[in-house]
Amino acid sequence: MITKDNQVKALKPLDKRYSKSVGDGIHIEVLPTGKKSWFLSYTKNEKRTRVKLGGYPVLSMKDARTLAQDLQRQSLMGYSDILMGDLVTEWLAVYSPSWTSEKYHYTVVYRLELVTHRMAKTKAIDVTRAMISDEIGLILADGNVETANRCLRLLKSVFDYALAKEYVQANPCSLVGKMIPARKVVNMPSLPISEMPKFWTSLNYMNMAFETKQALALYNYLACRPSELAKARWDTNEFDLENGVWLIPAHRMKMRLEHMIPLAENPLAILRDLYARRTNDEYIFKKKNKPWEHMPTETPLAAIKRAGYNGRMTTHGFRALLSTNANESKEFDKDVIERHLAHVPLNKGRAAYNRAKYWDERVRLMNWWQDIVAPWINPDS
Repeated sequence: MITKDNQVKALKPLDKRYSKSVGDGIHIEVLPTGKKSWFLSYTKNEKRTRVKLGGYPVLSMKDARTLAQDLQRQSLMGYSDILMGDLVTEWLAVYSPSWTSEKYHYTVVYRLELVTHRMAKTKAIDVTRAMISDEIGLILADGNVETANRCLRLLKSVFDYALAKEYVQANPCSLVGKMIPARKVVNMPSLPISEMPKFWTSLNYMNMAFETKQALALYNYLACRPSELAKARWDTNEFDLENGVWLIPAHRMKMRLEHMIPLAENPLAILRDLYARRTNDEYIFKKKNKPWEHMPTETPLAAIKRAGYNGRMTTHGFRALLSTNANESKEFDKDVIERHLAHVPLNKGRAAYNRAKYWDERVRLMNWWQDIVAPWINPDS
């Protein structure tokens, strides 16, 4: 029998899965792949039950014993006495290790505290739909519809976890969403294609940093999301300047999936020029007074505003511009355009995602768009 955490760490994978007992019905299972998981065998409702507690090393032996004791106590008492504050903490401990963004972690914690701080000392099993509705109602009273939606989604995930762990008998978040008014989707401002020559004439006559203008040109040519370009780096090898491909890493993509963008001749020339001018192999576009940081996404947007297009055009608007005109041209299938914009249908599994799907058509799309955009950016060429 294993009694120490370092003994679990030392377990090696074999050709077949095997398990080792740590006592009290708890055992660690080791797969041929090396993955290790905690399991508990105990009696519930007069039946022998086997339940997975979680993976190692996310859960230590001490963590596994704590969870096992909770389940065993629950089987005897018929319910769990875990408090809401402890439930949220446990949920965060299980799921937050996979989050790559500190900002996202902070946002999740903030939203969960916003909706649960008044019930932190309440047993999770005693939390009612009415209590959650009251909390969501307070957020809505401040006019924060989207915040209410996101808080409720997170809390529902917490209770789904509690339901799976049998801490609660039902998810009290159900139907609460009915009280949240539908949010009208407001698209980012985007100019019609007929005004783009005048727009670029204004930008070309403006006094702005060379890098800012090149960033605006790339936004127009590539129709990428603002943060994807602002955070681009040379040292991550995401740009293949020889073959004209930009591979954006998954952690910078909205859907957390790698995305490839074909580079037509003009944007490729801009990137090659920027590469030749680089002072180091870090961010392509740097913050003016802090060159070790990336250029803020607000910098190109500020240039657009100074050109007199505040409220009429944004850096994100270049995406809408491409989408509208490519669809209206009838030259390209809708799926080709959507894939270029990295709009992944939610009803399709991640396993079905292919970063190079429709590649030949996307290359043709980028060349077609370049021929339209180039005379705006360089009218004398």
